[in-house]
Amino acid sequence: MDPAISGFARGPRQAAPAPGRDRSACALARKLDGFAPLDEQDRAALADLIGYVRPVERHTVLVEQDSVADHAIIVFAGFASRDKRRASGRRQIVAYLIPGDLCDRGVLHDYSLDHTIEALMHCLVAKVPRTAYLDLLGRHPRIALALQRARLAEEATAHEWLANVGMRSGTERMAHLLCELMERLGTVGQVTDGQYDLPLTQTDLADTLGLSSVHVNRVLQALRRDKLISLGGHRLRILAPRRLREFAEFEAGYL
Repeated sequence: MDPAISGFARGPRQAAPAPGRDRSACALARKLDGFAPLDEQDRAALADLIGYVRPVERHTVLVEQDSVADHAIIVFAGFASRDKRRASGRRQIVAYLIPGDLCDRGVLHDYSLDHTIEALMHCLVAKVPRTAYLDLLGRHPRIALALQRARLAEEATAHEWLANVGMRSGTERMAHLLCELMERLGTVGQVTDGQYDLPLTQTDLADTLGLSSVHVNRVLQALRRDKLISLGGHRLRILAPRRLREFAEFEAGYL
């Protein structure tokens, strides 16, 4: 049983995200526009992808490890993860997919995935068929360029996560992750006054940071005692952004 932490979701199911059509499409457009300026035709094409969006339940496997997906996966709402599992079932989360993030490796390169993609909560996800996705890239070179640059940022983020687990203390790891999420969610318009939704369980965080669930609880309490963060419901607020960044040695350039 996952010990409860005030401010973190638990249980077999979480509340479904309820963004409107425009907000869901906006996250993808805002992210890509940050990598390469998009025009109105590009934005309209991205908005049309809403037609492929379907709700998925928590723990739904979106792409199996070692499989070759014949569609691109795009997260429109919620959190999903890239994770590796041992035969024992033990999991290491190696990346989060937040609104605007996607996986298109199978579609573009016909390569099998070396990890599993799983919904961490109730999500809205688009599965865009290969033909439609390749047509989108062919007709909209700015979108294709933005996606190329987004993949470079994704690779840099993976390196930063490796350094985070390998070189920082538990409290520093958590602080760094919370700073990164504020930066990434802010890019897609989901941070307000230093606050954002954090629909993750204690176990999710433990499997991300290479800590035990008990240790996760302790580091969160330490950050709260130092008045760096507050938690309420599923909402996290960073109270002292500069101090938290300095403590974590967080630099956003890799994003």
